[in-house]
Amino acid sequence: MSNYKHGLSTSRHATQLSIPVTSDGCLQCVIGTAPVNLAADPYDTVNKPFVFYNKAAAIAGLGYSEDFKNYSLCQSMYATFDIFGVAPIIMINVLDPNKHVKAELSKIYSVTGGKITIPEQGILLDKLSVSSTADEPTEFKPEEDYVAAFNSDGSVSIAVISGGAAKNEKELKVTYAQLDPSMVTYQDVIGSYDVTTKKKTGMELIGRVYPKFGVVPSLLLAPGWSHIPAVALALTAKSQLISSLFTAKVVVDLDTSEGKADSMERVREYKDKNAYSDRNMIAAWPLVGVGDYKYYYSAQLAAHLEYIAGNNGGVPSLSPSNKDIKIMGLYTADGEEVLPEMDEANDYMNACGVVTAINVNGWKCWGNNTAAYPSSRDPIDRWINIVTIFDYIENNFKLTLFKNVDDLTDYRLIDEVVSGFNMQLNGLQGSNDIAGGEIIFDHKENPIAEILNGHIKFHTKIGGYAPAEYIENEFEFDPTITQASLEGGAE
Repeated sequence: MSNYKHGLSTSRHATQLSIPVTSDGCLQCVIGTAPVNLAADPYDTVNKPFVFYNKAAAIAGLGYSEDFKNYSLCQSMYATFDIFGVAPIIMINVLDPNKHVKAELSKIYSVTGGKITIPEQGILLDKLSVSSTADEPTEFKPEEDYVAAFNSDGSVSIAVISGGAAKNEKELKVTYAQLDPSMVTYQDVIGSYDVTTKKKTGMELIGRVYPKFGVVPSLLLAPGWSHIPAVALALTAKSQLISSLFTAKVVVDLDTSEGKADSMERVREYKDKNAYSDRNMIAAWPLVGVGDYKYYYSAQLAAHLEYIAGNNGGVPSLSPSNKDIKIMGLYTADGEEVLPEMDEANDYMNACGVVTAINVNGWKCWGNNTAAYPSSRDPIDRWINIVTIFDYIENNFKLTLFKNVDDLTDYRLIDEVVSGFNMQLNGLQGSNDIAGGEIIFDHKENPIAEILNGHIKFHTKIGGYAPAEYIENEFEFDPTITQASLEGGAE
């Protein structure tokens, strides 16, 4: 074909999505289910971590659906990229297209305008076949006799090729396999390690994130699953030590279904009964409404935390409370709207270590306490912003100084650690992320026997800022001010 150009032409460029705010201070790691039949390679999506920096990449990697109930990872995709515009996000899908599928179906469809539409979700295109409806059916060939493709809503259209063998057919028989998200269990989300195959699944893959991608997952969540106590507790256990080095926070939901935490008055009882009480846990109640969607608060709150850190230089030192949560309402699992007044939010949720939301000139995230409160009132346990900044500093210490492991134990090493880390602490103090901090090497904590055994110990003290959770101002009528005003006016 000739490339000679004479005349004019136009072209279109795809609309550019807004560039997300990037943050590694509160990096989400989400475990759940995705509509992998819509992914570029459905069979390379299962039980492996992905890191996505924009929604287009997430859609290509795992697919996307507005069916948030069946495809729980899409809740976090939406909250992260569409609502808060923040990145990156780590995702682990446990829906297996080789395992979680319905029995093969065959249906007959009428051909209209040279095509048919299958109004079903979850169809695997590579398992789809088209044939005639005759007693001795003809098997038609894809790309020669027909073309199958997904519509924007996840349904499938089949277009008959005009020159193909199916061009005169009035009806077509379509046989296909279909994902069945209902087959996924909470045990799939928790995951396991198979000693025979040496393969990890579900949450067990959280430890693979840093070795593979070089990023530290600092917020663990499973919206649509963490309201199951076994999942919440398993996530909390994983948060204690990731990749044998790092610690993380867990953002979980309380179950708002009937008979559980289905009202404000039952939140404390449900939380206490199901052991939602760890300093690494941030518990959220109830579900949130955004546009036409209702989904789990943990997806919104985790994206909110990452967004706040991203707009603070990546440092998670700020409280999420009393900041715009970008929702339109609160709901229980049965769709009943919840509208807590401030005193109710304080007494029924905040007082027992649960984060909620209130509508004061727009919906605000409301709550500063981790799930450890009120069992622990220690600032290092109860305040979300202090817990997250401590984790951030501790993880940075490990990242920065891991290179010094196995160096010779001499004064050069000690000075490098003390000087280098004090510079980091001074920087955080200068930006007002902490009140102050210092790392020291105390000879009393380092007896020669321990040093000769290859063990040295440093000691770091950090002062953090507690949130101004309650601001009080006492107003008083002072008649002397009135008197002075009147006397002044008489003159």
